[in-house]
Parts: sequence; structure tokens; C-alpha cells
Amino acid sequence: MESYITNLSLFALLLFAGLIITYISTKIKLPNILFLIIMGLSLGYTKYIKIEQIIPKEILASLSIFVLIMIIFDSTTKFQLKEVKELSPYAIKLSFIFLIACLTLLTLFTHLLFAENIFSFKLFLVSLLFGSLMSGTAPDIILSILGKTKNKILEILQFESIINTPLTVLMPLIVLDFYFERLKAGTFIVQFLQQIMTGVGTGLVLGILAVIIIKKIYSNKIAPLIVIASVLGIYATAENIAGNGILAVTTFGLIFGKSKIREKVELERFSDTFTDLLTIIIFILVGMLIIIPLDKIFILKSLALFLIFLIIRYISINLTFKNPNFKKKEKIFMALNAPKGAASIVVVFILSSYAIPGLQTILNLILSFIIYSIVLSTITIKFKDHFLSQESEKTTLKRIKKNKIS
Repeated sequence: MESYITNLSLFALLLFAGLIITYISTKIKLPNILFLIIMGLSLGYTKYIKIEQIIPKEILASLSIFVLIMIIFDSTTKFQLKEVKELSPYAIKLSFIFLIACLTLLTLFTHLLFAENIFSFKLFLVSLLFGSLMSGTAPDIILSILGKTKNKILEILQFESIINTPLTVLMPLIVLDFYFERLKAGTFIVQFLQQIMTGVGTGLVLGILAVIIIKKIYSNKIAPLIVIASVLGIYATAENIAGNGILAVTTFGLIFGKSKIREKVELERFSDTFTDLLTIIIFILVGMLIIIPLDKIFILKSLALFLIFLIIRYISINLTFKNPNFKKKEKIFMALNAPKGAASIVVVFILSSYAIPGLQTILNLILSFIIYSIVLSTITIKFKDHFLSQESEKTTLKRIKKNKIS
């Protein structure tokens, strides 16, 4: 049999197996991503199928970025501008406090636990890669786990995941630039602000233009394709003019969600289906790409670091919501819900192409944290009634607003 036929057959087989896993996970009301990764890990350990037989590694990073931007777009279209105005101050403050805590505390503990030489600055930057990546939470996982549950605290978690996703992708790449001395400390702030402003501006201008085009030439056949092409085009344009593509797509998603377009629900359903299909393949492949070492020392140290991570998360939430009206159970619930997902996978694929001392350990840690965090979030959400107050959305928001945001 020709090799391309064999590769195509393997691809189809994985997709079919992923669809079965997704169907079963939907029935038992658990996120499919966890089981997809476990399936990939199982295939990776057996070594019967190599990832190169399914898709070239150089294409994986591009495909995973495509999945990520579609997830971000789908997530942001579901937010209304009123919700953004209400929730963004809390989510933004939490995102930045958690980012700073991870960059400092989590990086330090990672370096102490896993660096072969704690006095090496290069290895410290590798630990910083991990700390910067773990500051994000995954909208794909958050939305999958929380579903359509309505509660302002849950919505803060959802909005936080959307806000911190651009930082999750951007910060590790900045650390890489420092590692290879492509970026100097003096120009960091300027470049960072430039990426934010250019990304938002590109998403705003091209997003409005895309919505106008969709309205003018609406067709049941090509409208969904225009939406997907617009998302990809806006991301690529922002990146090519030194902006943040994730922020551009986020801005476009908010504009699209607010706009009045015929059959918009059908367009969103098509986008969801397309994204789900790509997600199935990506999460199986990442499990095959990085094999977590079945070593007791590594597992114990990674679990210890994950516990430290949860403590850092809880401290960040306490610093964000200082008012006693925000209940302790709710803070614990938010601390336990910090799953990793597609954004982490994108960075894993990008980092896997570099030959950096100590990087393989970090890649193993990233996949371990993805699994630990998804399992913990899944368990926590099953007991959400124990953590969250049974009250109306308005009452919840009114109580949360008593927190003074400094």
C-alpha cells in the first residue's frame, strides 16, 4: 500500500476513535480533551504509531495555532458587551496578579525543583518559560467544563481565561527572545504595548469590515467559510504588522457576537463543529508528541510543584478579591479551576522545535500540568453546589461589586 494511503488511513482511524471518545465523554458529562490526551499518551508509549506517520511536525504548530484562534473566536462571540463591561475589571486584575505571581514564585520553585544547576541563568530562563505559560487558563476547557451554567463567578473564570490566553502565548515567546538575546530589557515594554495596541486595532478595523462583507454577500454556502477565513486573516495580519494576533481575534469575536447577522446561530454552529474536529486531532497528537516519564521522582516532584501552583493561585485570588463579602469557598473554587488547554499545546509545539538544555523536562511538566489541572477542574465542577452560593446573577454581581478594585 502506498505510504500516503497508510498515513491517511491512520489519520481517519485516529479521528474516528476521537469522535467515539468525544461521544462517550459527552454522555458522562466530562471534558473530552483529557481522554484524548490519554489516548495519545497510550499510543506514544506503545510506539506502534509515530506522529510523523500522521502529520509532519512542522505543520503541527500552525494547525494548533489555527485551533487556538478558532476556540478564542468561538468563546468571545458568546460574550455580550454588557458582560464584558461588568466582568473585565475583575478578570483583568486577576489575570495580571496571577501572571506576576507565576513569573516570580512558580518560576523560582520550578527552578529549585528541576534545574540541574540552580546557578545557571540560561536554565533559569527555561524555568521562566514554564512559569509564564502556567499563568494562563484555557477557555476551551473552562467552557467545556462549566457548560451553560449561569453564575457571575463562573463567568469571571470564563472571561479571565479569554483575557489571559494572549499572555499565555506571548510571554513564553518573549522569554525565548531573551534566551537567544533577540530582545533587550530596555525595549521590552515598548514592544509589549505595541503588540497590544496593534492587535486590538487590527481586530477592530478588520472585524468591522468582515462583518459588513458577511452582511452584504450573505450566502448559506460561503458565509461560514468567510467567517473562518476572516478569523485566520485577521490573526495573520496582526502578527505580520507586529501586533498580537490572539487579541485581534478576541476583538473580532466581540464585534461578531454583538452584530446582527442573518442565521448567525447557524454560522456559530458550523464554526463550533469545525473547531471540535481540529481539537480532537490536536489533543491526540500532543499526547503522542511528549511522553511523560514514568519515573516516581519526576511524578512526586511534579505533583509537589502543582500543589505549590494551586497555593499561588489561591494567593492571587485573595489579593484580587480582598473584601470579606467574597466567600472563602468561592475563592477555593476559583483556585482549583485553572485548567491548561489549547494555548499550552500551541506553545508546546513551538518549543518542541528548539534544542535547548533542560527544555524536555519543562515540556514533560507542561503536559503533566495539563492532565493534573483538567482532572482537578472536572472533579471540582462536579461539586460546584458545595462551593458556590445559590443566588441570582444580580445578587451575586451586587455582592462581588462590593470589592474595591484598587
